Amino acid sequence: MNQKAFAIFVGAIMVFSAFAGMVMLGGDQSQRPIPTGSDSLDTFGVQGRLVEWDFDGLEDTLEMAPESTVAAYWMNMSAIQNLTDAARASLPQSVGLSYEGNLYPTEIERLAVAYFNDTVTEFHWVRPFGVGYDGFVVPYEDFMMIPAGSDYYSVMGKPILFGPQAGLEEILDVISGDLPTDKFTLPLGETADLQFASLGKGLAGADASGGYQEFYMGVSYAGDGYSLVAKYLQPDASTQEKAKEIADQYGLTVSSEGSLTEITGTVTADKLQGVLTAFLQP
Repeated sequence: MNQKAFAIFVGAIMVFSAFAGMVMLGGDQSQRPIPTGSDSLDTFGVQGRLVEWDFDGLEDTLEMAPESTVAAYWMNMSAIQNLTDAARASLPQSVGLSYEGNLYPTEIERLAVAYFNDTVTEFHWVRPFGVGYDGFVVPYEDFMMIPAGSDYYSVMGKPILFGPQAGLEEILDVISGDLPTDKFTLPLGETADLQFASLGKGLAGADASGGYQEFYMGVSYAGDGYSLVAKYLQPDASTQEKAKEIADQYGLTVSSEGSLTEITGTVTADKLQGVLTAFLQP
C-alpha cells in the first residue's frame, strides 16, 4: 500500500473507529454482554463457523494472510506497558491498537494487522464473550460477518477478524483453503513481544517502496531494557547506510552475511519509541 493510499485509509478508519465498538456490540455500551468466564468459542453465541487459528506470533498471522500482503505486525498487548505505548506511537495505527479497551467487554490480549490490496484486516485475540449485535449478518464460507459500522465487519473466533468486507473475504479464503503465504521469510521461527515485517523493492507483486527485498523487526522486554533485532534482506546502499546510522545512534550492532544485514542490541525504555520510529519511518 503506497503512503498516500495508506494515509487516506487511516483517516477513514480513525473516523469510524470512535464508534465501531458500540455498533458491533449493539449500540449501548451500558448493556454490553457480560463475559461468562469461559474460553470456549461457543461462548460467542454466533452461528456458523468460527475462526480457530494459532496466534502466537507474526508467523501465525501471515499464515492467515493472502499472498498479496505487503506488511504486517503482531504484538502481545499484555506485555510491558512501555512497549505498548511505544508501539502505539510508532506503528501504523489500527482500531484495536488505538481503542484496545473499548471494543469488547474483554481485553485484547494479542493483536495483529495485515495490509494487502490497498485494504487491511485486524486480528484481535480476546477471551470469548456473548455477542450482541443489531442488523443483518453476511455469510461467507460458512463464517458470519457481523456488521460493525459502515463497510466494516467482524468475524468472531480466536482471533476475531475485523475490517472491510473485501479484506475479510480474502483472509477467510486463506483460512478455508489453507493457501500459502510464502513471500515472507524473515519472520519464520522468530518470536518477540512486538513483530513487524514488510516487503520492499525487488519482489514481484510487492507494492512497497523500501530499499530492500524484505524487512523484519522484533522487540521483547529484557528486564534492563528491550532486546531488538532488525533484519534487511538484500538492502540497497541507502538502506545499509540508514541501518548503520540507527545502530550508531542507539548503540546497536550491525552485521552482514551474504544478502542479509542484521542489527541487534538492547535499548532502554526512554529510547524505545525513538528506535522504533527510526526503523519504521520511510
